[in-house]
Amino acid sequence: EGDILLWDIDKTYLSTHFSSWRGLLGIPFELAVDKESVPGAVPVIRALRRGIGEETAIVPLYFVSGSPKEMRTVIERRMTLDGVDFDGITFKDQLGLLLKGRPRGLKEQIGYKLTALLLYWEQLPKNSRWLLFGDDVECDAEVFELFGRVCEGFRSTELESHLRKKRVAKSDIRNLMELTERLVIGPNPIEKIFIHLERGSDPSVFRYERVIPTRSYLQTVLVLCK
Repeated sequence: EGDILLWDIDKTYLSTHFSSWRGLLGIPFELAVDKESVPGAVPVIRALRRGIGEETAIVPLYFVSGSPKEMRTVIERRMTLDGVDFDGITFKDQLGLLLKGRPRGLKEQIGYKLTALLLYWEQLPKNSRWLLFGDDVECDAEVFELFGRVCEGFRSTELESHLRKKRVAKSDIRNLMELTERLVIGPNPIEKIFIHLERGSDPSVFRYERVIPTRSYLQTVLVLCK
């Protein structure tokens, strides 16, 4: 029991510039010192990781990133500079997607992130409460909501049909069908979903009751302190 923290990296923790193909292709050539954190993200991550007691709780902290796995060393060095301790990071195999002739997969996130979330959930206690942090640049709110639904029983043909409508790659759908077959149905683990409005989206578009859109991490902190 207890909290589990799950953070996106790009545009949620780090100000990664991947809105254009030029920015996307330039990511692997950046150094740790070139990476800039989103204002307020680092102190929030460190405080949540520590917990609210007098002694450090070391709350489990995991990251899921759309950045290529070749960026692991650079991003981990950036985290060291920021004093961000963590338990695991998942990266996308962008080079593998290109070699397989799947360039669209570089920006497609639903199949990739849902798979990563479910693989974490498979290994973690089912009574834990998840706090998820993402942004409005990609489809984080949608993926996080779908993750909760799958945990509590949204499976088989209904899930497959939904993924096809979202144009998830056939190979990702096949992998997700195999993964969900072995997952035990449990309670929805999501406590709250925080969406950093990097793109300035209208907060009213987020209708899922557990989604909390915020324009700054000060707003996020105020919600967390309630």
